[in-house]
Amino acid sequence: MMYRFLDRLPQNLDEHFHFMIGAMRQWTAAARGGRCPCGAVVVGFSWRGVTAALPDFNEMMALLDTKAARWLRFGMPGAEHVTADEAALLSMFAAALGGEVLAVRRIAATLLADHEASDAGERMAKAAEWMALRFVQAPLTQRD
Repeated sequence: MMYRFLDRLPQNLDEHFHFMIGAMRQWTAAARGGRCPCGAVVVGFSWRGVTAALPDFNEMMALLDTKAARWLRFGMPGAEHVTADEAALLSMFAAALGGEVLAVRRIAATLLADHEASDAGERMAKAAEWMALRFVQAPLTQRD
């Protein structure tokens, strides 16, 4: 499923996925730069009309930041191609959008360290599912 996103240009992805790539990259760049990651992405979530998804997005990213099985590689904001780790997260989000509960949990478990996979994996999967619901509820619109 991740091959749907791997090495693609973010601007060529559907709107939800294009937005998610930007949000993941901004969150990661802020966290690694010692800035508040929530503050770095709140304007984008608000602009997109999915502010209700922000707590779940932050939880998902924070779990990855503290309990990932390995160092995850995210592109810098504006980077051209989707990385393998970004593609895995987009695949989890796509599975959540499609209501594929088992796939969401399986992908979440592969991203986390073995000793963290049960509780944190369940929390990550639920965060992805709630996030997807918020995106589905939001209108798809182009904003100037």
